[in-house]
Amino acid sequence: MTIDYVAGMSIFLLAVAFVFQFMYGLFAPFQSGSDDVTLAADRASTILVERLLVADNIRAANVIDERKLSDFFSELKNNETDALNDTGLFATKTAAFDLNVSVVNLTSNKLIIQGGRSLPENTDIGQTRRAVLIVNSTNGNQTYAILSVRVW
Repeated sequence: MTIDYVAGMSIFLLAVAFVFQFMYGLFAPFQSGSDDVTLAADRASTILVERLLVADNIRAANVIDERKLSDFFSELKNNETDALNDTGLFATKTAAFDLNVSVVNLTSNKLIIQGGRSLPENTDIGQTRRAVLIVNSTNGNQTYAILSVRVW
């Protein structure tokens, strides 16, 4: 075995490894369509936490009002089209995405409230979870929770 043979085989094996790595990255975007639903979930959670549910007198981030949260879930139950429109998930005349929102107590890990459509089993789901502080403006009670927004 000469040094030329070893150098040639090394370069060949490196080239083959590079081609396989490059080819995998080339086809990976076509295997999963979850990027658009993940971005939609991010957008919906941002609109919910920073615009729709924000507590009126508090200037801190991720602090939401309990009454507004309850109103949103009743709107999601009774008029899903308006709720989807409010969160930016509704296109003209048709729903661009389906939505499921849940709030879980951070300390006890118990479900506080959940609304929206049932989660499908065989499709890509985008999910965003945000830590929030739920404030009751009438009695001052505070609850630390995780707001999960799922979109498909």
